[in-house]
Amino acid sequence: MAELHISKVSKHYGDFKALHNIDIQIDNGEFLALVGPSGCGKSTLMNTIAGLEDISDGQIRMANKDVTNLAPKDRDIAMVFQSYALYPSMTVYQNIAFALEIRKRPKDEIDKEVKRVARLLKIEHLLERKPAALSGGQRQRVAMGRALAREPKVYLFDEPLSNLDAKLRVQMRTEIKKLHKRLNTTTVYVTHDQVEAMTLADRIAVMKDGHLLQLGTPAEIYSRPVNMFVAGFMGSPAMNFISTTISRNDLGEFVIELTASQQASYSLSLPNGTDYSDWVGREIIMGIRPEHILADPQQLPAVLCDIEVTEPTGADLLITTSVNETEIIARVSPESEVTASRAHELFFDLKKAVFFDPQSQDRLNLASTKSL
Repeated sequence: MAELHISKVSKHYGDFKALHNIDIQIDNGEFLALVGPSGCGKSTLMNTIAGLEDISDGQIRMANKDVTNLAPKDRDIAMVFQSYALYPSMTVYQNIAFALEIRKRPKDEIDKEVKRVARLLKIEHLLERKPAALSGGQRQRVAMGRALAREPKVYLFDEPLSNLDAKLRVQMRTEIKKLHKRLNTTTVYVTHDQVEAMTLADRIAVMKDGHLLQLGTPAEIYSRPVNMFVAGFMGSPAMNFISTTISRNDLGEFVIELTASQQASYSLSLPNGTDYSDWVGREIIMGIRPEHILADPQQLPAVLCDIEVTEPTGADLLITTSVNETEIIARVSPESEVTASRAHELFFDLKKAVFFDPQSQDRLNLASTKSL
């Protein structure tokens, strides 16, 4: 177990900057997920931690030791690559056992550990095969087994579940969570799958174009995104963004203006306690999650919407409609009596809405009216 400190790390390839002053403190036993679109720099950052890529600036410390210039073999890490990186001439058993043999562990201990990992990953029947005889998903499980058989200071996972089928991916996600809880080993996990990040990680680092945009708990990232990119990237379906204006009604309440079915206009009162004075009469972007737009009668502001598409998913019903000439999605109960090509009232939980500056796309930190 080891604390990992990535301090102002940058990586340049000629004039191209792949990483820009990344600064992340990972505590002992913490599980950190790195997420972002392809090309955002998350795998490059992973490789610098592993020592597979030199850094251009900054420092990497592990267990309070500077490992910036150490070779990968001297960093006491175990890494699972997206590309498997198995030894083709070795059997599955030998691939898993190899790192333990290098450390001169007793033969019976190695055998016990290999078989334990094989049971965990459901690959007992593959132990005598070589990588060429395995499917992509089987190779990935063997690569995971090779890392799990060791007890390093830090685990590094580079999209380890990407080649597994949906059912096995869920099972392995659970097993990884159980394993981390049992071993409490510091873990850095790269994924493009936000569900993996949300369910596995203690904290999530969201990256874009080599920049760290936000670092926080899954709840913080999901509920209080720093900007529209983070808000739209985390969550499936993505957060809805509605361009609107804020005004005051005759009671002095702050309201937003929405137009929906047959161009009918609605003034929805915003919850008390927040001061929107600086944005009255100005364009603003409201972000609201699909699950915060409801279809059943609530003590919430309602808007009559033309339902364009309904998509039953079993646990939910996804509804597509338009507000302010913007397509939005609501996630409602599958028992809701909503049908396509008809109008239906949707109820907006504005207490859960967040607001963004349309120019900078940053989330607004609005003052409380109680402090005025």
